[in-house]
Amino acid sequence: TSPHGTVGTTVFWSNGGQNSEWINKDNWQYNYLPGVHKYNKLIMAANDVATVHCDATYMIANVSLEARSSATLDATADLTIGRELVLKSGAAVTQSSISHITIGNNLYLAATTSYSISDQAQLSIGLNLYMALNTKLTISGDSTTITASDETPSNSQIHGEVKYVLGPSGTGTFDLQGELTISSTYAKLIIDAASYSAGDGIIQLIKYTSVIGSFSAANIEITGLAAGLVPQVMTESDGLYLELSSGSPTTADPTMHPTPSPTPAPVTDDPTKSPTPEPTKEPTKSPTPLPTNEPTEPQPTNDPTAQPTHLPTDPPIPQPTNFPTPEPTPAPSPAPTTKSPSVSPIVSPTFSPVESTPQPSDPPVSSSVTRIVLNESGFHPITSTDDCLAQDTDAVVIDGAAYTAGPATIRLYECASIYADYDLLKIHLENFQEGLWFEIVFSNGSVDLVIKSLTDYKEFWARVKNTFVGEYPESPSTAHFPKFSWGTIPTWVRYRKNLNRYAFEDSELESIADNHHLSWYGLGTPDHVKDIAERIKFFNETHTTMLYWNAESYWGTSGVGIKDEYLSGLFGTGNRPLYDYSNPNMRDWWVNHALNMISDENIDGVFTDNSLSPECDNGMCGVNGLETTDKSLMIRRLAEEVPANALDIGNYLRQYYDTGNRFRMAYADGSYFENQHKKTGNQPVHEGIVVSMQLAREASWKKKVVMWTGSRRNCGCGYNYLEKATDIPLECRGFNKVTEKPTFLLQQDLHKSLGEFLMIVEEFSYINFNVSPDASCEPWRWDSSQMGIEEFTKPLGKPLGPPLRSGDTFSRHFEHLSVKVNIATEETEFIWKS
Repeated sequence: TSPHGTVGTTVFWSNGGQNSEWINKDNWQYNYLPGVHKYNKLIMAANDVATVHCDATYMIANVSLEARSSATLDATADLTIGRELVLKSGAAVTQSSISHITIGNNLYLAATTSYSISDQAQLSIGLNLYMALNTKLTISGDSTTITASDETPSNSQIHGEVKYVLGPSGTGTFDLQGELTISSTYAKLIIDAASYSAGDGIIQLIKYTSVIGSFSAANIEITGLAAGLVPQVMTESDGLYLELSSGSPTTADPTMHPTPSPTPAPVTDDPTKSPTPEPTKEPTKSPTPLPTNEPTEPQPTNDPTAQPTHLPTDPPIPQPTNFPTPEPTPAPSPAPTTKSPSVSPIVSPTFSPVESTPQPSDPPVSSSVTRIVLNESGFHPITSTDDCLAQDTDAVVIDGAAYTAGPATIRLYECASIYADYDLLKIHLENFQEGLWFEIVFSNGSVDLVIKSLTDYKEFWARVKNTFVGEYPESPSTAHFPKFSWGTIPTWVRYRKNLNRYAFEDSELESIADNHHLSWYGLGTPDHVKDIAERIKFFNETHTTMLYWNAESYWGTSGVGIKDEYLSGLFGTGNRPLYDYSNPNMRDWWVNHALNMISDENIDGVFTDNSLSPECDNGMCGVNGLETTDKSLMIRRLAEEVPANALDIGNYLRQYYDTGNRFRMAYADGSYFENQHKKTGNQPVHEGIVVSMQLAREASWKKKVVMWTGSRRNCGCGYNYLEKATDIPLECRGFNKVTEKPTFLLQQDLHKSLGEFLMIVEEFSYINFNVSPDASCEPWRWDSSQMGIEEFTKPLGKPLGPPLRSGDTFSRHFEHLSVKVNIATEETEFIWKS
């Protein structure tokens, strides 16, 4: 069917004609020459080749062109693109002499792409030029013209390589007509002067009105200069210049001294380098906890003024502001952390793998270090008529490399008396098999190491003990899982926004993409949700995006195909309409909508919320692996129909429900964790978090994704608009109607949550920490990377062993951190190593 006149049509290059000419309609899907109508999106897929040898200036409407992996476009004639040109993953554009390419909005060069423009060619960009890392712009000759109008508040960005092949008199015009950001860390300037013959002079390379950053000396390379010419690159307030002057060629590194920018580069320019903290002598200890109110939903809305609705019909075009790409983390400067929280500049964490291999725990070298090496079945206890585990014993290292006996109680000490207050951080576990849980028990005259299986819940409250039974299988593959790194604290993020009032800024989406490994979003029309995912992927293709999809209630978004008959007439959380599970058409619609959304190339999976319900209480779901309720079967059907290369994660595991919903892990890729401290019935007061931690560690052992939330309150933007501060809920005071970022309170909130997370973190475990997922106001409210908390930027490293429990206290050691948390008192201690 011909798409003529269709608004929003996406048309693919098919290369079905006898040549590769752009204006040959046989080369386009539907045999239709696209770009005549508004909102055509033109796509050149992987390895497509197109040529513009005849003028194609008719595409003046709101038309965009996206060239994907290794696609190439060769233009020797004029080409007009009404909206934006996006190059992705190895795509290349070659523009030869006398051609003029006009782009209505922005030119995006994503990672590994290139754009080459020859002498006398012209490139006109309506708004801004964005160059990501590992991109290349080559400008040849002395008569080339590149202009960008920059009529928006955003600015052009250079994070890749700009190469000049100078002509006899220099280079042509490169006028960005606005502010320019140059990555001082990543941007490269290459100048080939072999054809230059004009002698001494000053050549303007780039013209702008203001600049942030500059090309660093180490990233400037100039070749081919005539003998006797000495170059110097200067970053001035109005442009970038190359000065060539006669002088001694022995002048030391003349190209290595660019003039500093009049505007200092932002601290976020290098996303891979953590700030060096001030050296101190004390570990970090958390202060007295604030009152909290844990959110009960992963997408709650405590905002009394804002409800998410659909996006306006024409969402804003992405205008990226930075392009950080994973790079190895430099070795950190030796420095333990401070005793009290302090504000540090926010620097995006690196997601590159830590290359070092974790070594056995490194206790102080001292004669008072006790090393206990277990044999395959245990250990012959140390006996003494004196006190054991004296306070001045520097460390006890327990080596389980030879141990194969599984769950057991192993006697370590038999002594006249035991120092029961021995610091748990001084005990190091190393080389034990996976799937085990460890506890030190101090008794009168003895110290025992209790080892149990992570599948064993028999020690807990009766409801847990009696229903948390059996095992589930390990995930067969993790190839489709999110990226993971031990470089810094691994994080994920959730967010929503009142779309009636606000649109998502590029800086917000860039922070999501570059500072976190994965995210979920779903509150908007399908086109809007896909657009947000695409914009995030533009900044970082490795970021994992998931559709947020609620299994209980309808959130009011349009365009999803909802019908009145799909609703029960009842209302649930947030007074939202509940689904009618008895209607098979509703169940089909619910499953198929999610599958359709995740078929989009920019959406990596689905997150199912509200999978829990009273239907599953008292063992009604999951008994012997059988699920009988319509709701539970609907959720299982979606999980099983999700393609093998897409994620299925849900609000599944929950310690205060019968069975813990562990039966879901037989077919799901992982689970979200919230309300970890909540208990039910007569359950002991602090048992909830311990069971939650074991559920998470069991899931990690079985190669599942763990999405842990450390959020301790839900204080949305709506409270900022209350007339009286006394009307703000107690748990939100200090977080709403504030004039500056409450970094101290945020850090105080974080410490216990982070301490608990570090006890469960394994590969593919991530933490979310926020005050609210509401992105309608301050970025720090929903995005942990914007909070000014130094713990998120410090190096972590791989764990050196499993966590160790003693009563209410847990401890663990990592390559760069030792941490201890008391789940009862909330006292948390972080010791950052050199």
